[in-house]
Amino acid sequence: MVIPRVLLQLGRLVRRRRLRRSPIILMYHRVADIAVDPWGLAVHPARFDEQIEALTRSRRVVHLHELFDVIARGKPGKPLAVVTFDDGYHDVYKNARPILQRHDCPMTLFVATGAIGSGREFWWDALTRICLETPELPDQLDITTERGRHHWLIPKMVDQAGRDKVYREVWSALRTLPYERQNAHLEDIAKWAGVGLDARPEHCIMTPGEVGDISDDLITIGGHTVSHPTLPAHSFATQLREIVDGRSACEQMTGKRVLSFAYPFGDHDALSVSAVREAGFEFACTTRAGCVAPEADMLRLPRLYVGNWSGDKFLRKIEDHLF
Repeated sequence: MVIPRVLLQLGRLVRRRRLRRSPIILMYHRVADIAVDPWGLAVHPARFDEQIEALTRSRRVVHLHELFDVIARGKPGKPLAVVTFDDGYHDVYKNARPILQRHDCPMTLFVATGAIGSGREFWWDALTRICLETPELPDQLDITTERGRHHWLIPKMVDQAGRDKVYREVWSALRTLPYERQNAHLEDIAKWAGVGLDARPEHCIMTPGEVGDISDDLITIGGHTVSHPTLPAHSFATQLREIVDGRSACEQMTGKRVLSFAYPFGDHDALSVSAVREAGFEFACTTRAGCVAPEADMLRLPRLYVGNWSGDKFLRKIEDHLF
């Protein structure tokens, strides 16, 4: 039987309407104006304001831990959205929080607790400083890891593409290493470059007091491990320790029970999910793009990346992701 074209078009329209009303979880990291941002993690404060205004106008924003209860009640109204932030940058406390308060927009902040109050930058920001922001570097860099010897010829600063290539390759070499080895290599690379590792003001991470203060009725804290590892690169015991200890530190800083988790880098496997479940989390977010389906696995929830877009482009990008 040949299905008439008009019925196919009607079916597509119905599907688009259903997807347009599907719940979404948004993924942010930073609200700041920074010059070098190789991973596109920062949204300018003015644009973040536009985005949150557009979001709260078009959708009902709820806490992550409330999402499935609201879905189950099935009340008509605006489609649902959840706002999440990863890592724990100070600019979320300084810049994002007042905007969220002004728009009465709830948010979940996933905190990598080992960096909190450390006075250091996240290792990828320190590496960005070395590779992409330091004009004069030695001609060669050598690192020996568990995977063998790595060697790079360092381009001049005018070769931005070449510098970026080296940065991403060094980042990849460090990403899966144990925390202690990662730090040791970063210290060596900083000495090689003649660059300090104290946090620059624009790349500071929250203090324990700020994590406790930001945790209120509008903003809830979630777990994000201690050292932000690529979880599948490590044993189950290491994964579980990272997840449990990170949750415990979050609860100590906030005095509240922590229900939600986000996988660092979005990386997870079956062991990671088992560890998150064993640690007692009820919800866990990935970085896989998509809307939240009714039958969604609550320990593998999709999220939509948000870039440094205007409010109008933000709404268009959300729709592009859904279709």
